[in-house]
Amino acid sequence: MRTIKLVSAVSALVFFSVGGFCVYLNDYLDRTYPAHPAITNKATRKLLRGAALREHIAPDPRIAYMFLLRALEDIYADGELSEDSEAVQEIIARMADAAAQAGERGPAEQMLEDSWSKVEQKKTGESEGWRMQQICRLADVLGPLQTSQGKHSAAISTYGAALRASKAAHELADNSQHEEFLLKQANYVTSLGEAFALSGDYDSAHTLLSSVLVDLNERQQSGKVDKWTCLDVVVMLDLAQVEHKRGDIKQSRQWAEAGLSVTGKWSRVGACDNCQAHLLAHLAKLSESQGDIKGALQYYELGLKHFNDTQTGDLEKLEAATRRLNSQMLQNVDQ
Repeated sequence: MRTIKLVSAVSALVFFSVGGFCVYLNDYLDRTYPAHPAITNKATRKLLRGAALREHIAPDPRIAYMFLLRALEDIYADGELSEDSEAVQEIIARMADAAAQAGERGPAEQMLEDSWSKVEQKKTGESEGWRMQQICRLADVLGPLQTSQGKHSAAISTYGAALRASKAAHELADNSQHEEFLLKQANYVTSLGEAFALSGDYDSAHTLLSSVLVDLNERQQSGKVDKWTCLDVVVMLDLAQVEHKRGDIKQSRQWAEAGLSVTGKWSRVGACDNCQAHLLAHLAKLSESQGDIKGALQYYELGLKHFNDTQTGDLEKLEAATRRLNSQMLQNVDQ
């Protein structure tokens, strides 16, 4: 009898704990990733909540895409919202993002370009503020897609439009979003600089990336660790690569070492791990190109240690480079 009571008590405890967690999770998703207010159907909002879960909490782009597709089918079946409505266009932007992450780049790009055309021609959206923010949402997915396919001129155009749209939306927004818009604009300038660098225009890239550091340096001095800190490292890595392309090895090394000092100072910023791996690889290549085999080997070994600690970096390349340089050093000793 006692055993039955104990099992019943434990079952009740588990039931209420799981139930409480589900209520909390649903509330969190509704507050953090709210569905458009024009969507009133409870079943559709539930599907969008499931999509948000698979986009942000437990990422799986294919499942997120299916949730969004089902939600879109429900909306069309209800017949209350048109394809050009703000709510539907926001869902299409999310579907394109999920498709791109799942590797379906062609369909994703087509959806994005169709939506981009609609918002540019003002065929969708009732307010100018929404249209400007929709351009930013689309550019956040379309820009990286264009860059990955070598469409650098198109990416420059996309990021330029997004920067202008972000500034326009910023003027219409309230003060509570001020910091968010500043960070978004800094990210767009950085992306523009990267696109110019990939197109071969290193001078324009250098000018744009250097301009971002003005705001970044002010925030670094405040001692606050946030998303600006991660962007700081990204810009320094970009500048190191740009200076290398311009033939200024000394300046390239200085930027890479400056970036490493930031990642070392802010070890709590996990997003910097990937940049740190790239910075170590870049410094190793610079040392090797200047004939400093010992220095290059030290950076490759640091890269291996960093991989073991964070699982970021290219293990095969690091191990191959370490073996090659160790062999070269042995040959030099024998000679």
